[in-house]
Amino acid sequence: MRSSLLFLLLALSACQRNESPPPAKAPAAAAPAPSTPKAPPAAVAVDTAKLERGRYLVENVLACGSCHTPRDWSRYGGPVSGPALSGACWEDASWELPGRVCAPNITPDPEHGIGRWTDAELLRALRDGTGRDGKTLFPLMPFLLYRELSDADAHAVIAWLRQAPASPRDGGRSAIPDEVYAQYKDLAAPVKAVVPEPAADDVSRGRYLATVAQCAACHAGMDEAGTPFAGGRPLPTPHGPEVVANLTPHARGLGALDEAAFVARFTAFKDLTPAPAKAGQVNKLTMPWVFFAGLAEADLRALYRYLRTVPAMAPPAPSASGK
Repeated sequence: MRSSLLFLLLALSACQRNESPPPAKAPAAAAPAPSTPKAPPAAVAVDTAKLERGRYLVENVLACGSCHTPRDWSRYGGPVSGPALSGACWEDASWELPGRVCAPNITPDPEHGIGRWTDAELLRALRDGTGRDGKTLFPLMPFLLYRELSDADAHAVIAWLRQAPASPRDGGRSAIPDEVYAQYKDLAAPVKAVVPEPAADDVSRGRYLATVAQCAACHAGMDEAGTPFAGGRPLPTPHGPEVVANLTPHARGLGALDEAAFVARFTAFKDLTPAPAKAGQVNKLTMPWVFFAGLAEADLRALYRYLRTVPAMAPPAPSASGK
């Protein structure tokens, strides 16, 4: 099972938080005096900053499209090949997933998407790990990490999803064996406390980004504890495994890579023309470069500065193509 051990380990260390209280109701507006003509209803204010933050989180930081959007795995980098956020399934055994795993349509379509979901249901799925049917989501959905997502960011994500282009596409349904579901069904848990914004300094913001963007999880070490950022794990793809990089300051990790070069690795994917993927070469399929290429330079610099503070860990000896 591709991520079961990793996410079970994360469950032991994930912070248990409480949901924020519902917002207070606004006081009712006073009725106009009888002699005053009725004014036309005021237009509903659109919080453009909140929507932009939600778009940035969905498209880049959380890289929701890396799973929820159809992608062409026969091409370098796995470019998008269908409507954004309209759902995608993994059935190819080469991904080493148990059965059929689908990331559903999360566009506002009422039939196949989230159009009939309430905000509370979306929050439960996003951070608690509980689907609308009450079942625990397959932990390829990183809800254990999204428990660190601040209340403001979680609500911004939902606000953006509500107005994203709707797609009537049926994204498919997962078919997970009962014995596999039994291994992760207890991972879902309610978030019960307010989740604040990270501190404004670069290192704190970088730590936050490294968590919600799943860097620590995907780049875990080969040891039993899955040491964050140590790297070395071979992740399966249809064209062979790709080994995740060491992101610690070790000489065989970030080493002498300076901040500008770190930023450039991401931004290089903005104008990439994907070539055909081939067995035996690094096809860049496990790291969602096509989505992370849109990360703001300030966030990439904060991420780099945080990674420079983690303990240096020696990666295992190279054995396959790197990430």
